[in-house]
Amino acid sequence: MGGSLDEYKNLFREAHVEDQQKLLGIHVLIYAVANAIWVMLNMIFVPSRYRWLMFYPIIGWGALVFVHWWFYVRKANKLCRLREERATTRMTKQVTPE
Repeated sequence: MGGSLDEYKNLFREAHVEDQQKLLGIHVLIYAVANAIWVMLNMIFVPSRYRWLMFYPIIGWGALVFVHWWFYVRKANKLCRLREERATTRMTKQVTPE
């Protein structure tokens, strides 16, 4: 167990990025299944002149999946570094008496 703090931080960042990628995969899977059911129900029960309305929730939720990817997966490493910096500043404030 003789690793340095930097090695630990790198391993933690890698684990954090992997977790965010897994969460995005779950989000996309739920999005696909729920919207497939949504489309089938609309095709069965909604008259054809109103079927275009089914695309609004699909587009809206798709935009949120994109936001999830943009902020939490694409920038996961940067977000983890930001959290580390905040934790470090909190620790230094607690250690140094005023």
